[in-house]
Amino acid sequence: MNRLISLAHLTVMELAPPDVFSAAAEAGYSHASLRLAPAAPGKEAQFPMIGDTPMFRETQRRIADSGVALFDFEILRINRDTRLTDFLPVIETGAKLGGKFVLVAGDVEDEPFMVDKFAEICALGAPFGIGMGLEHMPWTGVKTLAAARRIVEAANPANGHIIVDAIHVDRSGETAADVAAMPRHLHCYFQICDLPAERPKDHETMIYQARQARLPPGEGGLDLRGMLRAIPQDLPISVEIPMAELARTMPAAPRARMLREKTEAMLRAVQATASA
Repeated sequence: MNRLISLAHLTVMELAPPDVFSAAAEAGYSHASLRLAPAAPGKEAQFPMIGDTPMFRETQRRIADSGVALFDFEILRINRDTRLTDFLPVIETGAKLGGKFVLVAGDVEDEPFMVDKFAEICALGAPFGIGMGLEHMPWTGVKTLAAARRIVEAANPANGHIIVDAIHVDRSGETAADVAAMPRHLHCYFQICDLPAERPKDHETMIYQARQARLPPGEGGLDLRGMLRAIPQDLPISVEIPMAELARTMPAAPRARMLREKTEAMLRAVQATASA
């Protein structure tokens, strides 16, 4: 399969950055992502990766030795108190490691504010050749794919895109039709996972599922096939499937391999249906 498939760091969040690339290589991936800045400061590991640290140098070595490239990195969170220049060390680090995209989240429910800040953050990344991918999440300020699209289209930066995550499309009440309506140039990559069809009624459960309890493709009730038919056929896929319970008994590399194989099986099934 020629499609780019990347191992998301969140899937193997128990691993430090150098080990992500070793596990990705063992599991058969060509690319991987890194969480260089925590999504929830104080609640997850903050790896000493910013600057010329021993872990940064070891990560560079593992990338070179493994042949697994850094695809994207994360996470830049925009809030009212954000000083965008504080993001520069993360952007510089990701760029030095060869990253192509960085994930951006918006914690402010104010679209004009988000348009301005997203345009500014894109301008920060442009000199490094880094694309900025805005990801909507139902519990953040940018709750829907429709809102993300309005923000990115209004900002209109050349390196501004949207990350579509299957869990967030479904949990925000949107569908594959909403994904299909998005112009090709706005797509960044697609984060694949599955979940039970029943939508949680509270954000706490949504966040728990998103960060710790996703399911492999085909083992839940999301309209994954519909979403995969809706995205461009060559769009990169990020396997972002944290499974905290399974991680207690199944090491990272075999788990990542299993998830890649299930992802590829679903992609083949969708392709076969489209060709029939």
